[in-house]
Amino acid sequence: MHRKIIPYENISAVASSKAITQAEEILSQGWVRRGHIALDLYSPMPWKLENENVRSWNYHLHCWEMIDSLLKAYSLTEDTRYLTPSIGIALDWIKHNEGDKQVISPFAWYDMSVGMRSYRLAYIIDASEKSKLLSVSERDVLWACLLEHDRYLMDDKNISFHNNHGYYQVAGQIAMARRFASRFSDFLLTHNTATKRLKIILDQQFAPDGIHREHSPDYHRMVYTTLRALIDAGLVEDEEVHRFAIEIENALSWFVLPNKRIANFGDSDYRSMERGPRAASTMWRSEEMRYLVTDGEIGTAPKELYKVFDQGGYFVVRHPSTDAPTDLSRASYLAQIAAFHSRTHKHADDLSFIWSDRGADLLVDAGRYGYVGKTAQGSDLWLDGHWYSDPNRVYCESTRAHNTLEFNGTNNLRKGVKPYGSAITRHNISDGIFSVETECKLFQSIRRARVLVFKPAEWLLVFDWFHDNYKEAHDVRQWFHLAPNLDLEITDDGYQINISSSSTPLQVASLLGDASPSRLYIGEEEPKQGWWSGKEKEWLPNYAFCYELKGKMTGSFATLFSFSKGLSARRDLSRINSSGRNGRFAWETDDATHSLEVTRTDGGRLSVVYAKV
Repeated sequence: MHRKIIPYENISAVASSKAITQAEEILSQGWVRRGHIALDLYSPMPWKLENENVRSWNYHLHCWEMIDSLLKAYSLTEDTRYLTPSIGIALDWIKHNEGDKQVISPFAWYDMSVGMRSYRLAYIIDASEKSKLLSVSERDVLWACLLEHDRYLMDDKNISFHNNHGYYQVAGQIAMARRFASRFSDFLLTHNTATKRLKIILDQQFAPDGIHREHSPDYHRMVYTTLRALIDAGLVEDEEVHRFAIEIENALSWFVLPNKRIANFGDSDYRSMERGPRAASTMWRSEEMRYLVTDGEIGTAPKELYKVFDQGGYFVVRHPSTDAPTDLSRASYLAQIAAFHSRTHKHADDLSFIWSDRGADLLVDAGRYGYVGKTAQGSDLWLDGHWYSDPNRVYCESTRAHNTLEFNGTNNLRKGVKPYGSAITRHNISDGIFSVETECKLFQSIRRARVLVFKPAEWLLVFDWFHDNYKEAHDVRQWFHLAPNLDLEITDDGYQINISSSSTPLQVASLLGDASPSRLYIGEEEPKQGWWSGKEKEWLPNYAFCYELKGKMTGSFATLFSFSKGLSARRDLSRINSSGRNGRFAWETDDATHSLEVTRTDGGRLSVVYAKV
């Protein structure tokens, strides 16, 4: 009688319906990841890190990601065609990683590699024992390697509790240990240790409002889907963790753009979240998330129009189109990142934001580009907070690549400064207008605040203020970056953005007279400006522009974006108070005269009064 084994843990959350298809493709065509050449699993494995440009790919090799679908397929079918090459790769890895573990690659015993590899190794041993595919000596080699993984993971010094690497280490450790806990007391101890660690790491990784603290919605998605896979596999029994998982998914739903892609703040690719009803039902528990990723085919439309993540540090507005309320692609979407929790995946993007409206992405984040090139310790890049040295990657992290203020052509500091957590101070929602104030301290002496005032599908005001407590003067630029498919031209009073999905262009003007508009930037190299990356190593030119103040100790910007065929800034009627933090603004469009008053009250409120005649 065959012994039943625990099914392979689907930690990578790939649908079971796809596992066999993917496994067959890997066996016949090789394993492919993100544009690299196909890897034949029966050829010698390129375990050695040949150069810094293949760091990410080499890391995934040492996780044994190439056999993930094979192990899933075997778990579903018990067809040894899928298990046999997996055994061969495991034995080959062990053969090439005896002795000095750092000779072949720094990723051989990299923290996250060990966690992801450990549960795959455990399943190979368990499944191979049942199918009798191992010789005694092969079983001994694999078992000795598993015990080495267990020793590594049981040592707290090897666990990256401070970031998502530790999370994946513990996820793998739980799956590995659970497989043998009923037969071996040492693995029962490992399982109990890993379960306690999981709660500790979740508390560190996520704010109480469900936001992942690594400044990147795509990492939020990735960590959550792994947590959901652990729960679905029966690896997490704690009801408190189950409830918090729902909170995490609800938070994630706010980062689905109208085009069903994920908001690509920080180290997030411009990933499609779109799924069919069947896949969405399996993957997601939230009715709102199911609705958003299936274009309303299943689930329930979100009832809330905005969300303030006071602890996580985001402000998001999602407002249905008045003309087509059921057409998700036409919704207005504004999201601001106002968080600095650690250096992990943190770009120099303080108080930046993105905006989609009228069926198009308008203002975008730079993207990730990729983890390419390792920064030399002690170098200028290293001191500036960069982990990676590729020039395109450096640009994506830079302040000038985001919709924010840049001081003196330098990046906002990330290394050697205390993270401020959430920068959200106050907000106001009234008469269909959404506003939020955020504030942080930069370069030890500069206070800067931003107020976004947003009337969905009509206009957006970006009101910035700064003051240097050391009374030093600065050259300051207020940068904006357009989606790559948009056209930009200079007008008499600012700029005009032409949008194919809207019959009305988007006009841009400064409502204050001090700020000077820049020329247009697109696809420039020295210095880099006007670039966007939607996925690994994608590099597309996009328009950028800025308003600039020179030699200012204290200053304000008030830039208006208005959907209108004409826009005239009434700078004669627009003024700010002596502190620069409260303002009255006026402008004219082709059909109306507009006035807006923005006030921070003594009681800590943000007051916004708008009139249109």
